[in-house]
Amino acid sequence: MRRRAIGLSMVAVSCLTAMAVSAPAAAAQPSLPPAVDTADPMLPPALAEAVARDLGLNPQQFLDRAAAARRLAEFTATVGSAGVTGAWLDGDGRPVIAAADGPEHTAVSDAASAAGFVVDAPAPELPPAVGVAIQPLLELLPFDPSPIAGPIRATSYLGGDSFLAGTPAGLGLRCSLGFNAVDSTRGAVNITAGHCDPGTAATGSAATTGAYPMYGSLVGSKFGSFYRTSQSHNDYALIDIEDAHVGEFESNAVRVPGREPLHITGTVDPIVGAPVCKAGSTSGFSCGTILSTGRSIGMGEAVLDRNFSTSICGLRGDSGGPVVSGTLAVGIASASNVGDQPSCEIATLVSMLQGQRPELFATPINDVLAENPGLTIRTS
Repeated sequence: MRRRAIGLSMVAVSCLTAMAVSAPAAAAQPSLPPAVDTADPMLPPALAEAVARDLGLNPQQFLDRAAAARRLAEFTATVGSAGVTGAWLDGDGRPVIAAADGPEHTAVSDAASAAGFVVDAPAPELPPAVGVAIQPLLELLPFDPSPIAGPIRATSYLGGDSFLAGTPAGLGLRCSLGFNAVDSTRGAVNITAGHCDPGTAATGSAATTGAYPMYGSLVGSKFGSFYRTSQSHNDYALIDIEDAHVGEFESNAVRVPGREPLHITGTVDPIVGAPVCKAGSTSGFSCGTILSTGRSIGMGEAVLDRNFSTSICGLRGDSGGPVVSGTLAVGIASASNVGDQPSCEIATLVSMLQGQRPELFATPINDVLAENPGLTIRTS
């Protein structure tokens, strides 16, 4: 069944009449917050407390679940859809594989068991929606990332930062920056949500949508232009960064307000039950779990059929923000069933009274990369 969701873009009031790119801008973005004390070898103390409070897990359990989800994603990618019909973490965090019927069933089941997975278990019982404002740091997990990250400057733009997508005609939408990336033919780019582009028909032309930083209600000078927008199957857009601003988009970091930025080390496919977090310019950094994959939702006239859903609250303005699992990129925030609510506290209460929960829908980052050969996110 296809669900209808609310896009998370926010119409910028200053752009309903004209594009105010000459409005006074702040001299620079605020300096990055000081580093967090990392006395705990796995998670900083404040974040370990948040994990216990919001997820009911200790740091090692949190690390174990993120690692298990990554191993599941790697296994299913290797075996393929013909061998595996489902993969998830159950309510106890155990990795589960449902092997497909057929001649390879025994071989796949044996391989899954040898890898330490539960085979053909019942459907997962997911934990309730988690709280907000934790920063999972999984630096101890083994990754083999591509070394294309750059330094974080005081003026760097990070995933989750606010920007305005505006057209020469004066239309504008407030959204969030996604993952900084590199296009083999264009250089520095940023990956955000496709529905953030109000001038889709003109993308890539002289009338294409421009991207402008936002500091509160102030709009700064243009830093890039949209050169590809997709609202079919997947919801994403690519912003070509202007030469003068390339240095500000070389970081691989995601903004975590009040905490040290989270550095991205690679990508992973969404796995049901995996812990995930999102960064958004409206509701900040908040976490939950993946509820489902391959979701079909309607957003305006568009039909998105490759989304995954999470138990995270997302509000207008969060569109385009990064969704991560530990330090791995999972997706781009696209839509929400509570996007029109004024706050996540009210959204949680309203949805609870309706017998629901907040859900954030996102486009898998690996789908975006697969559709754009030569595109690679910045990692460390």
